[in-house]
Amino acid sequence: MTNKHKFLMMTFSAFIVVVIGLLGYNNANSKIITNIEPDISAEEWKAVVIEDFEKPLDWSLDSVPKKNTEPKKDPTPVLKLKYIQGGPSALRPERWTADKRGMEKKTCLGIHFKFRYPGYNSIHLLPPLEVSWDDPNKKVLTYDSRTGKEIQEKAIQLPGRVKAISVWFHGRGNDYNLECWIKDHIGEVHILKFGSLNFVGWRPLKAYIPKYVPQKMESYPMTRGLKIVRFVIRSTPDAKPVDVYMFFDQLKALTDTYEVSFDGQDLHKSFEQGTLAPEEK
Repeated sequence: MTNKHKFLMMTFSAFIVVVIGLLGYNNANSKIITNIEPDISAEEWKAVVIEDFEKPLDWSLDSVPKKNTEPKKDPTPVLKLKYIQGGPSALRPERWTADKRGMEKKTCLGIHFKFRYPGYNSIHLLPPLEVSWDDPNKKVLTYDSRTGKEIQEKAIQLPGRVKAISVWFHGRGNDYNLECWIKDHIGEVHILKFGSLNFVGWRPLKAYIPKYVPQKMESYPMTRGLKIVRFVIRSTPDAKPVDVYMFFDQLKALTDTYEVSFDGQDLHKSFEQGTLAPEEK
């Protein structure tokens, strides 16, 4: 190798080192920096039970095409939802959870439906009205641009920054696919594909959250949570117009619940409750 080639190789290597250093520097400063270093809880990946279907809540069903009040014209003659005794034997109850979810294994959510004609039909499973994930007694309101008012959506909040979600599902060999629709803090809806439901018995299904789905910002609070707005059971053209029974059990999220902590982080709450300055009145 000539001296010229050696010089070029050394220059190129130095350039790579500088670039890597700059990238590392940018990444290191991509989070909120506080005067107190976080402890090991800064990486809090954990599997959290979001819904165990042990306590009857106001889940509801819809269909496409929609039901018709006249039986002879109804494209969906059967559309029912029930909490029933039973669940997957391979599902082990949680040994400890903060809100007791997942510690029992007695009931699951069952649906029974039938379409009159084959085609691209779908069943929509809608969650109860949205409440705070860490306080079920606290209602959550979302601004509705269509009405100009704040409303309580049908949604289940997902804690922290979520990597994946899973749900136990019982199939009977029907040609359907399962989707989960999640909404981000901007209001955009993303569709997660769990895949085919053409199997028999209980099976845990999982879907990963794409990296492009926004879940944080570079200001406090960093975490901008997602929420589930519906599950969709979508037929394939091969699905027969027969009675279909399907069942849901334990819904989980793999999530990082860490949030930066610093002195005065709740001052905004005092600000909202405080009095206006004289020039602002």
